[in-house]
Amino acid sequence: MLDFLCYYFGNKDALVRSILRYAYIEVVNERTQLESINEQFGKYTIIISRKYEHDYFERIKHDLQRGKVNQCFCNAQMKLEKYRVSFLKVLKSIENDHIFDQHTLQDIIITSCFRGYYNIAMYFISKDVDLNKGFSHYTPLTAACNGGNEEIVQLIIDKGCDVNQVDGMLDTSLTAACKRGYKKIVQLLIDNGGDINQVNGMLEIPLTSACSYGNDKIVKFLIDKGGIVNQVDGMGHTPLITACRGENEKTVQLLIDKGSDVNQIIDMRETPLTDGCRRGKEKIVQLLIDKGGVVNQVGGFKETPLTAACKKRGNEKIIQLLIGNGGDINQCDDIGDTPLKAACEIGNEKMVQLLIEKGGDVNQVDCFRETPLTAACKRGNEKIIHLLIDKKGDINQADGMRRTPLTVACMRENVNIVQLLIDKGGNINQVDGMSETLLIAACGIGNEKIVQSLIDKGGDLNKVNGMSETPLTAACKRGNEKILRLLIDNGCKVNQMDGMRRTPLTVACHNGYEEMAQLIIDKGGDVNQIDGMRETPLTVACERKNEKIVQLLIDNGGDVNQVNGMRDTPMTAACKRGNEKILHILIT
Repeated sequence: MLDFLCYYFGNKDALVRSILRYAYIEVVNERTQLESINEQFGKYTIIISRKYEHDYFERIKHDLQRGKVNQCFCNAQMKLEKYRVSFLKVLKSIENDHIFDQHTLQDIIITSCFRGYYNIAMYFISKDVDLNKGFSHYTPLTAACNGGNEEIVQLIIDKGCDVNQVDGMLDTSLTAACKRGYKKIVQLLIDNGGDINQVNGMLEIPLTSACSYGNDKIVKFLIDKGGIVNQVDGMGHTPLITACRGENEKTVQLLIDKGSDVNQIIDMRETPLTDGCRRGKEKIVQLLIDKGGVVNQVGGFKETPLTAACKKRGNEKIIQLLIGNGGDINQCDDIGDTPLKAACEIGNEKMVQLLIEKGGDVNQVDCFRETPLTAACKRGNEKIIHLLIDKKGDINQADGMRRTPLTVACMRENVNIVQLLIDKGGNINQVDGMSETLLIAACGIGNEKIVQSLIDKGGDLNKVNGMSETPLTAACKRGNEKILRLLIDNGCKVNQMDGMRRTPLTVACHNGYEEMAQLIIDKGGDVNQIDGMRETPLTVACERKNEKIVQLLIDNGGDVNQVNGMRDTPMTAACKRGNEKILHILIT
């Protein structure tokens, strides 16, 4: 609608004066343009002819006098030098300096310095403004440096500004100019006392800032002027590691030629070579190796270049490069990783194949005693598992937690891998570090297909694990009726007590699984059996306030007067819980 109104009324000469007098300042800023400027304008622009230019600037003057200084600076024509000349004349014609409060004055100076409004910046700077104090974000100097305005930088320096001051954005003028790539400004600042090695509030130094953005000319200039090539910034980064992360080969080459230490480690940081390998930068890796990078060096993050390379997909060429230059395929780094295990963890089949062909030990354990095969089972990569087994990977080798590949596959519910490992000779009755059997683990997670596979291959149906469970009590806890039926149909003892001396029926009653309780009873479960905790199914059901199971047990011969090991009858258990409905069932 605004476009239409501007187009319709703005081109009627008789209405222009009214528009200038009464329109919102936003309309004047965004929709008007002086004819005398002779610049291209938009379709809906209101063109102010020469005869109305005086009225136009009177309106601008009126807005300035009313304190709308910032709004006037938002005028779309401010980008035009011709307009700024006329605008400055209006500013100078206003004698009242009180229209500029301190905050507004600072905003105008920052805007002018950043956008390159030289004459306007000079006018306001001449008003006895302290260029070093009171600015909340940019200072005038950092604003001019970020904007790339060399003349204004020179103007501000000539006014005595501190070239090493940190602004409210925690930047210095020199690091700002280095980031933006303004070499002439960098030179100007250094010539006027800019500290080449100063750390700014963001913990950067000029050299790392230039390296981050790949400004080779500035990097060379800074070094030639005394920049320390191995200096560490506040983040623990050297120029070389920063250049490697910026993926700029020319900058990396330049720094090395100027004496950068290719094997330098700072605190807990990586070496340049490890960082290049992690990021998959083949050319930078080649360059660092050619310049003396140690291929088996452990960095501050405790990784070797080879394990770092194996953690990123598509790094096969870098791996070949490292191995070709002496990389130890079976080196275990300081965090316990091996190259082969790392490749298995990300599921990279080509990488695994390459490492094995080059001599990777398929049964080597890391510091957690995890093998490549258990890592591949976690990842769920069947092709890699096939590859490792074909190369004599030990199917039954336990890790530091005493988990075998088969245990891991069961816990991940990967039916295909479980079947593959069983077919290849996996021990289905082997226990893990918690004395957990595969069958109990599968029952606990509720995976029917895995349970069936384990039973078919001879899994012990009545074995008690380290948590004192049997497969049947584990299934009753989980509430999986299909697995319960499967176990019973294949020979599980329905009245067997587990290591906690609980029966399947008391476990089902405790957890409120009515259908499972019915199934156990149908398969011969003893409704009056006192378990090792001295509980009867009926007292358990009463304590859990489950009316349906209470009725089910009574209907199937549950003794309503039987005393448990705590000398409670079902009725006293119900009374303790205050359940009148169960009391009624027991009495009737």
